[in-house]
Amino acid sequence: MIPAWFIASAAAAALAMPAVQAQSPHTLSGNVALVGDYRFRGLSQTYTQPAIQGGVDYTGAAGVNAGAWGSNVSGNQFLNGGSLELDLYGGYRWTPGKVGLDFGMQYYWYPRARYNIDPGDRYNTAEVYVGVRYAQFTAKYSHALTNLFGMKTGTIGGYCGISADGSAATTNCLGTGSSKGSGYLDLTGTFDVAVGISLGLHYGRQYVRSYAPLSYADYKIGLTRPFGAVTLGAAVVGTDAESRFYRYTPTTAGSRETENVARLGVVLSASKTF
Repeated sequence: MIPAWFIASAAAAALAMPAVQAQSPHTLSGNVALVGDYRFRGLSQTYTQPAIQGGVDYTGAAGVNAGAWGSNVSGNQFLNGGSLELDLYGGYRWTPGKVGLDFGMQYYWYPRARYNIDPGDRYNTAEVYVGVRYAQFTAKYSHALTNLFGMKTGTIGGYCGISADGSAATTNCLGTGSSKGSGYLDLTGTFDVAVGISLGLHYGRQYVRSYAPLSYADYKIGLTRPFGAVTLGAAVVGTDAESRFYRYTPTTAGSRETENVARLGVVLSASKTF
């Protein structure tokens, strides 16, 4: 006969053991951020004003991933009611170790926004991308399948830019053509420089097909540190873009104020993932 004390001890030990559950290959995560300026490839998308951003990401079995991300943008840059950017993306991520491979497709959607040209060409853009990773270094190339943010003969052909005083430039104007096939190269490295503090270095190169004066390089140097559930960041962002092509004026009639969205800036951020 088995002693009662042995049965009681075995039962207690079984209750103390952690339950073994099969880990699901599917994960869903979210993120939200408040930034002092929404910079995309070095250029402000919010007229150098703050933005609220958020997204959701799904990762499935065998590295399949998809997600959506959104941010407010400026109506001074995305005209006729454009105040939202919504990015949709999906692809495959392979990470056998320190080396990784990413490829997929991304779509930038600006609901309602359109150029001031009948019938109203859109800014929406589709790209495919491929990326490689090694340890803390990544390289990614994105290739435009559509006209890059609507840039073509009918929207920017012959455009000469805006001078610093807000007047329209009249010389050294753009040519004409389609911007399909434009590409962006993104090189990034992340380093731990102190306990809890990460340094991020980025260099990018935007090539705009048919419109060489619009091509430019951008860079970013940033620090991030978690404080509880929130991560705070500060970054210096700059470009070598030709200013007159990246100046905008407010949509207010008669305004001569300008904002160079490619200028050097410091961007503060607070973000959270969940």
